[in-house]
Amino acid sequence: MYLIIQMYYAHNLVTTLEKKNTDYSARITGALSLIKETKIFFKELNDDKELDEISERVFEENIFDKTSIGRRKRIFSAIKQRFFVNPEVNTKILQKIINSNLNESIKNFIIYYYFSKSENVVYDITTKLLYLMLLEGKSIVAKKDIQTFLEEQAKTHKEIETWTESTRERVIEHYLAGMKDFGFLKGRLKKQFDIPFIPTEVILFILFEKLDKEMNVKQIINSEDFKLFFMEKEDLIRYFEEGARMGYIRFNHAKEIYDLNSMGLTLEGYVDAITGKIRSA
Repeated sequence: MYLIIQMYYAHNLVTTLEKKNTDYSARITGALSLIKETKIFFKELNDDKELDEISERVFEENIFDKTSIGRRKRIFSAIKQRFFVNPEVNTKILQKIINSNLNESIKNFIIYYYFSKSENVVYDITTKLLYLMLLEGKSIVAKKDIQTFLEEQAKTHKEIETWTESTRERVIEHYLAGMKDFGFLKGRLKKQFDIPFIPTEVILFILFEKLDKEMNVKQIINSEDFKLFFMEKEDLIRYFEEGARMGYIRFNHAKEIYDLNSMGLTLEGYVDAITGKIRSA
């Protein structure tokens, strides 16, 4: 697939293509990042267990190591919603990644990516608030910042008005805790930005996902999704150049003209390559 695009257009179409249902849910108050539990779930899938069998092991054998039955139920339901019945997630590919010998940070960031895509309130707080705060040079993320943001969002997200004050508070607390779990914030009482290094494999995973959806370079470069990793356009260009050096894509650019060629490699082929199933060309 050979793509050349001049960057003269607005990116409104990108948001339309990538995010259809924008309603906010307070589900994160019942389940945080669940990194460990998600990996356990996909290990069970990798052992050829059906969803009902995994559910039975969660409740009867307590494979998530949670004392409360209610807690086990909420965790299982959250993982199922985020990764198993979510049409945005290729479950088989995620299963292959989690059960591979890839660095754990790569697995964690891909879990974070899909977690954020499945929880619109998380997606928007990160891409519309924290991303801009970091660009403005702010180092502290306070609860008040998110509270103010949610108050503004309530103008277009009427569902926020149905939340109690306690629910709003827990959404904020759980969001901050989740971002700390995934390594983007640090601190116990005061949360500070602590943006980690993102492995090239993660950014290329998102790139190939978008190429599989037949998105063009304009749409990819302008995608809000990369703001989840606090990436600017210049950062993406460096990652794409690294991807070209690694042999996964061909990428060149001159000013605002970009030439991106996947050389026939699909998302599935890319995942096979980085997980050691095949070697890249």
